Amino acid sequence: MNIFKLKLSQKIPLIITALVLLSVGIAAGLLIKDASSEIMSKEKDKLLALKVSRAEALASYMGGIREDLSILSSSDYVRQALADYTNSWNEMGFTGNQTELLQKLYIDDNPNPLGSKDLLDFASDGSAYSQVHAKYHPWFRHALKQKEYYDIFLFAPNGDVVYTVFKELDFATNINTGKWKDSDLGNAFRAARDNPKPDHQVFFDFKAYAPSNNVPAAFIAQPILNADGTLAGVMAFQMPIGRINKVMQISTGLGETGETYIAGQDHFMRSDSRFSKEPTILKTKMENPAIDLAIKGESGIDLRTDSHGKKLLSAYGPFEFLGTKWAVMAEIHEEQIMAPIHHMEQAALIEVLILILITTVIGFFVARGISKPISGMAGAMQELAKGNLDAPIPGTTRHDEIGDMAASVQVFKENALETKRLQEAQIIAE
Repeated sequence: MNIFKLKLSQKIPLIITALVLLSVGIAAGLLIKDASSEIMSKEKDKLLALKVSRAEALASYMGGIREDLSILSSSDYVRQALADYTNSWNEMGFTGNQTELLQKLYIDDNPNPLGSKDLLDFASDGSAYSQVHAKYHPWFRHALKQKEYYDIFLFAPNGDVVYTVFKELDFATNINTGKWKDSDLGNAFRAARDNPKPDHQVFFDFKAYAPSNNVPAAFIAQPILNADGTLAGVMAFQMPIGRINKVMQISTGLGETGETYIAGQDHFMRSDSRFSKEPTILKTKMENPAIDLAIKGESGIDLRTDSHGKKLLSAYGPFEFLGTKWAVMAEIHEEQIMAPIHHMEQAALIEVLILILITTVIGFFVARGISKPISGMAGAMQELAKGNLDAPIPGTTRHDEIGDMAASVQVFKENALETKRLQEAQIIAE
């Protein structure tokens, strides 16, 4: 379409609409661009802040575990409990195998169901061990439930597991020579035993633990020292998963797609995803290169495409606990971040369409107001050219440029009329 061949009644609405569309489009584009940049910047800051707050909360909680272990391992009450359990354990050895006897009393013949074996305060066999158990077990069970630890262990220096709260298959075994010697519970015992120093603590990261039905388990241990500084034994906690999840699964500020989680050097999660009904610890591997950066000690933010093809904004940072390195991650889908921008774009499109409609209507009436008198004048001039001097000249009363044109045409008409009158008078005179 050649706009130069169009009539004014068509050109003017098109030009007005095009100018409005151009100006509104540029303004809306710049506004949306600025808004997108600002929203993304704020979301990055918020995600970084969430990552920092989760890392601080995790550090506070893990620090509390260290404090609990330090207090209990240094307690005279716990030291005496370990001595009493060890003495009664040794006494029981004269009547048979401690593992068989104690697992039968406190696991096999325990009337409480699996997962609740800790509810038995003492067996009714009348042994010295059961008397010691009746004295100390309620106190240890209370400590476990208050802090939500999975289990608490007491070891003799030779590796005998002389006491556990939860009573699983590692109870009453020897962690140096028994079935679970190669587990991280055994590694934790030996690492603590071999460093009999005050407040020396060791930690072993989450792994599947067979006595706990292969659920992920992490262990923290510390030596228990006698008054003279010699080794009395070792105390260990089986770390709780629930409390770590409570720290990492807070959804405030993360909307429908965001979450925070911990990942290990192997990229497997060390906390459960808030979007999964099934456990994800040690089961879900996160394919995010930023985890490697966090493990190296770096912090930052990264935009990547996840395994589902969606863009994901990730804030990452390091977390270290007794030599174990984790990555603390805060993630959210870009689609959620940009949702307000998409709404803005839709609103802008609707507004532009309304403006186009309004300007087209206005342009039509403006063009009509200009083209109609011009067309009328063009028709009058054609009549004058044909010699019809009686044709009226429209627009002579207007005070704009069209009125000026009409006045000029009126002069031409009057001059033509005067010329005609003079010609007619001359003819009559002859």
